[in-house]
Amino acid sequence: MKTYPVVIIGGGMAGASLALALANAGIKNAVFEAIAPETNEQPGFDDRTVALSAASLNILKKLGLDKDLYSVAAPIKTIHVSDQGHCGFARIDAAECGVPALGAVIENWQLGQALNQAISNQSLIEYHAPAKVVDIQQSADEATLRIELNGETEEVKAGLVVLADGARSPLRQQLHIDAQINDYLKSAIVCNLTTQLPHQNCAYERFTQDGPLALLPLTKNRMALVWSKPTKEANELVALDEAEFAAKLEEAFGARLGKITKVGSRKSFPLIQLKAETLFRGRCVLIGNAAQSLHPIAGQGFNLGLRDVADLTELLATAKSSIVDDEQALMKTVGSYQLLRQYQQKRHPDREQTLWVTESLARLFSNSWLPLSISRNLLLKAMDTAPVAKGLFASQAMGFGFNNSQMASHEE
Repeated sequence: MKTYPVVIIGGGMAGASLALALANAGIKNAVFEAIAPETNEQPGFDDRTVALSAASLNILKKLGLDKDLYSVAAPIKTIHVSDQGHCGFARIDAAECGVPALGAVIENWQLGQALNQAISNQSLIEYHAPAKVVDIQQSADEATLRIELNGETEEVKAGLVVLADGARSPLRQQLHIDAQINDYLKSAIVCNLTTQLPHQNCAYERFTQDGPLALLPLTKNRMALVWSKPTKEANELVALDEAEFAAKLEEAFGARLGKITKVGSRKSFPLIQLKAETLFRGRCVLIGNAAQSLHPIAGQGFNLGLRDVADLTELLATAKSSIVDDEQALMKTVGSYQLLRQYQQKRHPDREQTLWVTESLARLFSNSWLPLSISRNLLLKAMDTAPVAKGLFASQAMGFGFNNSQMASHEE
């Protein structure tokens, strides 16, 4: 029976990032992913986009991915926030914050390609797909997993099992970890498009009475759309032809970028916010969407999950540094109650703050009630003119709000 210090269930963006981070720290691990990467059906690596915060870019740089990503990612130099039908707005510039960029935007498949290539070059990672974990049994010192792989059922042992299998994680449910779920009864329309005027590396967030509309800069002067609408309306918009859809979008966004000249294929995804009641049970720990799933209004979903990766990696690397050539001791330590409790405590402030900010923004800027509308426009004006408020917003957007991991910092 094969034995690993760490087994990761799920090879999407969070799981793959953790596998690479652990290998870079000298920790052998195995990844079991349900979908083979060559099928191009991995939902974590589809044609959606992700806005990487400055903290996330630091983490990915420390994973050795900066050269792969910088050629295909579009830097965010400015963030422009506005409210449809009102004059209040806020603008944040990278130069004002003393950084070269507030973040960057990349298509998921490009990030997945870079992660998978790096994993294939790592001797400390065993990657298995397609594979399905059907059962986990835990004892005081180890976990035993039953896995369907290559048409057979195998068993492996692990000191720590990391659940990175998404928001609807079946293994989280098997472990009886409850989750608070808020169904917004809305969907996000996503697509790539081009506009008449250049985006100049500005990310736009426009709030409408139905929800936020974000246009994010991509390379080759393309933009990525994330548009929140009630699910019925979202489905109707997706079904429109290109010209009709462009007209509806121009009506909602305004004329800042001129006409929308081309719209790519459109998809919609349901919006929920999910929060697991605990980040670990026994020798199993949650990261990424298995731990929490966010409304896209602040673009913090994967960024928060990547900070899960950073904090867990640093704790495991510290634990390994005190153990020399003793695999049994390492197995016992990496999944210990003390270490996982420390992980949960370390993640608490960043996780709670990010979830609270995201939920508050979703409620504040998706309501047409007049007093609330006036309040949020005053808030936007204050944010634009008050250095302290602007600094706090920028810090949160860049991923530095309540996170103190070394991997996320600018330090090498």
